[in-house]
Amino acid sequence: MLKLEHNTILGRMLRVDDLETLGVSTQTLAEDAIQAGRVDEAIALVDYFHQEMRTMHTIMRTWLTDITRYIIARGSGADDPGQIGDLSYRLFDIWRTYPFGEAVRERCKAAIREGEAGQAIDLLDHMRLEFKVPHDVLVAWVQNLLTTIAARWGEEAVLESIQETHQSIWGDRYENWGKMTPHEKMALTVEGMRGGHFSGERRRGDMTLRDDGDRLVMIMELCGSGGVLRRGDPETGRPAYPVGEHDVNKQPHDWIWQKTGIHWYCSHCAIAMEWLPAQRNGRLLRPLDHVMDPNAPCTWYVYKDEDQTRAYHYPRTGSPILPGAPDNGEDWKSEYAGGS
Repeated sequence: MLKLEHNTILGRMLRVDDLETLGVSTQTLAEDAIQAGRVDEAIALVDYFHQEMRTMHTIMRTWLTDITRYIIARGSGADDPGQIGDLSYRLFDIWRTYPFGEAVRERCKAAIREGEAGQAIDLLDHMRLEFKVPHDVLVAWVQNLLTTIAARWGEEAVLESIQETHQSIWGDRYENWGKMTPHEKMALTVEGMRGGHFSGERRRGDMTLRDDGDRLVMIMELCGSGGVLRRGDPETGRPAYPVGEHDVNKQPHDWIWQKTGIHWYCSHCAIAMEWLPAQRNGRLLRPLDHVMDPNAPCTWYVYKDEDQTRAYHYPRTGSPILPGAPDNGEDWKSEYAGGS
């Protein structure tokens, strides 16, 4: 059941539906409301769908700005962080100011009010595509710039660059994580991969959610960012992004699941959600099961009690297993394509 509410912790609207609908694309729910003539609900969902997409667009733009600042500073040896920061900001400012989806959003809402359901649904999909096309370019751009960093300064430099951008992207987004209920945490997690990264075979943000008792599980078939890089875009038929000499890691690291052959874009999941939180406070924020097969699903976990995060998640980060962490016999070196 749809529950689009103002979240006091985040200070903005957030979908906190039951698990049965939380993984359904906001676009699909908006279409249902449009066809049923639920005008106010449809307009609220159109606005929220735009917010979902704009939020992730801002994150991607911020990340690219920070990576560029890192490259300029390290490549030039410049010692004026203010000037370098201003330059990188201005290079990417058009990605902040350009009104992606705004005009078509307003046209869509007008069509809803006028009872033009077919036109409104078409405009809604146009709004998605206005974000989706540049989104996929921005993801590939991050991959390319991180590859440049690895090629010029070594694999550890990728970690360094992501640590430098951590606060402005993941630190700010998850600042109030500890104040949220497990369901709110899952809602925030799903939001980013639903309307933000266009996950799922249709690239509309669909995914499967379930409750395992000790944890909430999100399964993406496929992940709309790194997954599309690795597998290609099923909506358009675009193939997987080509892998060059330095596009994946060649050395195993604690901060990248102790695996090799990982796309540099995907490394941020291991760093921001597992390795760095473990380094700082001995706990994982939101572990996931990365699978080398690009055709396998990507599965993420939100533990209801983070002190009870299962033991198998820890060794791949090189971190001690938290005392009392349940050991259900999972092998940390194995891959769990089905999230079980």
